[in-house]
Amino acid sequence: MKKVVFFDIDGTLVSKQNYIPESTKRAIKALKKQGVLPVIATGRATMLLEEVREELDIDSYIAMNGQRIVLEGKPIFTNPIQDDVLKRLMDQAAEDRKGIVLCGTEEIYSNSFISLVRRSSILKVLKGIGKLVPNKIQMSIFSRLIRKPPKPEDYKDQAICQVILEVSEKEEAAYRERFQELHFARSNDYTVDVISSGISKATGIERIIKELGIKKEDTYAFGDSLNDMEMIQYVGTGVSMGNGWKELKQVADMITADVSEDGIEKGLKKLNLIP
Repeated sequence: MKKVVFFDIDGTLVSKQNYIPESTKRAIKALKKQGVLPVIATGRATMLLEEVREELDIDSYIAMNGQRIVLEGKPIFTNPIQDDVLKRLMDQAAEDRKGIVLCGTEEIYSNSFISLVRRSSILKVLKGIGKLVPNKIQMSIFSRLIRKPPKPEDYKDQAICQVILEVSEKEEAAYRERFQELHFARSNDYTVDVISSGISKATGIERIIKELGIKKEDTYAFGDSLNDMEMIQYVGTGVSMGNGWKELKQVADMITADVSEDGIEKGLKKLNLIP
């Protein structure tokens, strides 16, 4: 019976210093040799997971917290946010002077500076400085860059599947109340991912295992933050990274080491998924 392991990216496959540990690369290769399918399950937009996907040679992924699903290179699900709901959210963010980024199936849309990400130049710069600049400072810089909203003509007729909104946890509560047709998934203290209600990494996993015809008990997931909560609870065996949020550790079936301390490799070995 085929088994599947779902991996979050930030804080799970990728360290806070923006690199994939060599032990993680070894572990993914070993996993595939055992006939186990590795799947990325992330809040990142499609274009922002490509570098990780290519480096690990993984061609199945759940992007934007379940809004976009690709299985073995083939798209099987895309769920754009309704246009009227998106407009109301953008108007509210503008009124509150909150930063906002729109994530499409292949592109992201923000102000002119952030749009450079489409050409990967900013990603390369951030990866280069990531080992030197603390994550908190990186997020502070990012939040200032997204204050100016994207121009409507930039994303006209595009399927927007996720919004990245710059709000604190306290401010998020008001948005949750105002936009009950949306789901808010947080992975850091500075921004929250906003997607359609009823969608999560767990619903993405459900679609994949149905497509593959496998049992839920043959599924595993590794994560570290609050937007991993649903998938950690849904799969047969949910694993929290050692660097994971306290709330996630409380619901996980197992806790492995930190991402930078060979957490993926150690966890897969403990589960007897790799030798």
